[in-house]
Amino acid sequence: YSSLLIQPAKQGFIVKLANELISDAGFDIEASIAENAGVAIGTRVNTIVNTAVEAVAGLGVTAASATEITADELLELAFSVDGMARMLPGAGFMVNTATLAKIRKLKDGNGAYILDVVAGGPSTILGMPVYENPAVDAPTTGNKSVLFGHWPSVKIATTGLETSVSSDAYFANDITGYRFTYRVGAGVSIPAHIKYLAQA
Repeated sequence: YSSLLIQPAKQGFIVKLANELISDAGFDIEASIAENAGVAIGTRVNTIVNTAVEAVAGLGVTAASATEITADELLELAFSVDGMARMLPGAGFMVNTATLAKIRKLKDGNGAYILDVVAGGPSTILGMPVYENPAVDAPTTGNKSVLFGHWPSVKIATTGLETSVSSDAYFANDITGYRFTYRVGAGVSIPAHIKYLAQA
């Protein structure tokens, strides 16, 4: 381990609802708020974690094309990571939807698709897991469109989610506020365990 300093940063937002909507909605609107808040929080955390990963990941391979990826380049990327890390549980590729769609069309020398889609996941690329992550860059010039590494090396620090409800803060407008706050930070314990493919 090298020094790993994780400094959680505060994240938060408030959802304001008219009290008439709360009483007249006809469905459990507070459950809906909680569900959508969970999605928003998860999306934000994922972006923070991905930013931390990309900041320390090493260059594994540079693609020959600005927007396309080949099967050989994916293999080169996987094998640019130390063999011990590559064989650990939790190692695999990470890409966004656009990149995964491109990979889905790639075939090996025998005409077989290299992406093996597994219901319930994770799917595999030539036997190695691939995880879909919307925060990873799209395949465009200069972007880090494919990551490969040992994902348990990514460490996340959080103080947990705090929620509170107040009908007093917006009393004059007859509004109830739902506040969600949390602190989160991320880092990579062994940066050499994660490499990226750079588009030319």
